[in-house]
Amino acid sequence: MIKIHKSPQYTWIEVVEPKESELSDVIDNYQLPRKFKNYMLDKHEQPRANYDDLTDFGVLVIRALANHSGNNTTTVPIFIGFDNRVLITVCHGLEQSQLIKIADDSGVSEISEHIFSALLAILSPYFDNLDEISQKAEKLEGIRGRGISNRNLDALSILKTNLVYLRSATAGNLIALQDLQGILKGRSNLMATGGIKVNQQIADLIVEYKQCQTMFDVEGDVVSETESAFGNILNNKLNQTMQFLTVWSLILAIPPIISGFYGMNVKLPFAGRTEAWFDTLILTLVFVLGMVLYLKIKKRF
Repeated sequence: MIKIHKSPQYTWIEVVEPKESELSDVIDNYQLPRKFKNYMLDKHEQPRANYDDLTDFGVLVIRALANHSGNNTTTVPIFIGFDNRVLITVCHGLEQSQLIKIADDSGVSEISEHIFSALLAILSPYFDNLDEISQKAEKLEGIRGRGISNRNLDALSILKTNLVYLRSATAGNLIALQDLQGILKGRSNLMATGGIKVNQQIADLIVEYKQCQTMFDVEGDVVSETESAFGNILNNKLNQTMQFLTVWSLILAIPPIISGFYGMNVKLPFAGRTEAWFDTLILTLVFVLGMVLYLKIKKRF
């Protein structure tokens, strides 16, 4: 789907779930650099900023959240291309296109304002996802003193996996914005607006993305520490269980040893007495109590 939005200052080409033939027509009609066509079509494109010296055309690829509900958190690229007369955005999903429309609905009058408003709208779901992850991590952290179930371990594993993708996406987005900042410096002809204003806008935007990256790093550390604590607790419980089983296996090994000796066809002390079976019970009890006392002294219980 391709929509053309014209305003007195610039033309916005809105592309959603594009086909190659549609993009080729747009590129030809508006004389856009063909070298960036693959950036527009690739659903796995990583964050980057680029510039074409021949056409004075700038490009920014940013990762936006594609699905932040349930257990899976994924990101998809949004392509933003611009010069001083044309803005083209390429999204691979309707949800991401709504973020670009939010920027347009805010009443922007310049390309730079549209781009930076869109980038702020793309960042907003990251903070929402961050709050959700923070609540889940806090809940998991609070159960360390209680029983740790398989469900808790699964939830922790999902959080850690999601954070890997989110931290990678925010770090890549930040690098792309910093590259864009370097591209825009000294190129006042790239956007039809004042250079100082653009530099201030992108500097403020970088601060927001840095804050998001830092918070994801903190949450990642919290989840890693919680996972480490879970592992220590489970290892300690396993050690206690093995110690318990070892102690009782030693104690319970005594009766079979004594009964085994007295069950053999050999002459043993007290074996000729009528009450020999009772003597074996007393002897077994003495050895058991001796073993228990020994383990108590050695603090094995």
